[in-house]
Amino acid sequence: MGVPIEPEVIARALDRHDDYRVLRRIRRMDRRPTRIDRSNSLVGVAIDVETTGLDHSRHEVIELAIQRFRLDAQHRIVETGRPRTWLEQPSEPIPPSITKVTGLTDADVAGRAIADGEAGCMILTADFVVSHNAAFDRPFLEKRLPMAAGRPWACTLADVDWRELGYEGRTLSALLGRMGWFYDAHRAEVDVTALLHLLSHPLDDFGGTVAGRMIGNARKPTWIVDAQDAPFSAREVLKERGYRWNALRRVWSAQIADDRAREEADWASLMLYGGRRKPEMRRVTWIERYAAGS
Repeated sequence: MGVPIEPEVIARALDRHDDYRVLRRIRRMDRRPTRIDRSNSLVGVAIDVETTGLDHSRHEVIELAIQRFRLDAQHRIVETGRPRTWLEQPSEPIPPSITKVTGLTDADVAGRAIADGEAGCMILTADFVVSHNAAFDRPFLEKRLPMAAGRPWACTLADVDWRELGYEGRTLSALLGRMGWFYDAHRAEVDVTALLHLLSHPLDDFGGTVAGRMIGNARKPTWIVDAQDAPFSAREVLKERGYRWNALRRVWSAQIADDRAREEADWASLMLYGGRRKPEMRRVTWIERYAAGS
């Protein structure tokens, strides 16, 4: 009988071969350093929600996961808190399509509820909140926990220019796959663990970490440009320029960097309205960004 070979030995050997790419399963992040310079650090709270649908005005949260973490001056994760996860029974049965994605059934959530006080305190005492799709997560979270509204938010999906960094896909699983990790998606606690691994990833060719790149962008003011009453024929041009259809507000909308606001207003005025009017614009910071209606 041969001597058993450790899987990691095999993985390292394959890593060195040009014809193979090894993916490692992410593990729960548990970092507890002996010394921390708290005077020059940020406390973040990573969140993920599972819901009964996509519309926060009609659908409900059925799972919430939260984990606090601390970033040092170089935006490295140096400390993590205990992850917390809650299930919650919605007012109506969970649709089969949601059960298929998440694995959550009515029996799983029966009689369960989010601990409002604990969850709200974890969010309110952090410097910022982060998720991988804040435009989805924030409205659901703040509807369910209104006490936690008005916090600064950052988004690893939208506040990082992944194409500039050489990544094609932007889903959490695709990004981590490029970084050499995999996980079982579509449960909130696992997604939060995945999010922490994404935030901690070093950007060797650019310097810093994903968290640092994200926070640098999130803190910059931006402009929300609404192409109100834009002609139907302009929809393809708007898509190509980065506008997205906001079904709730029924308007084509784009988020524009502060230094491009005047240029975008002039473009929209000329190309959409023949110079007769300007688009509606409002300046936002990471306190307002991604909130419902923004």
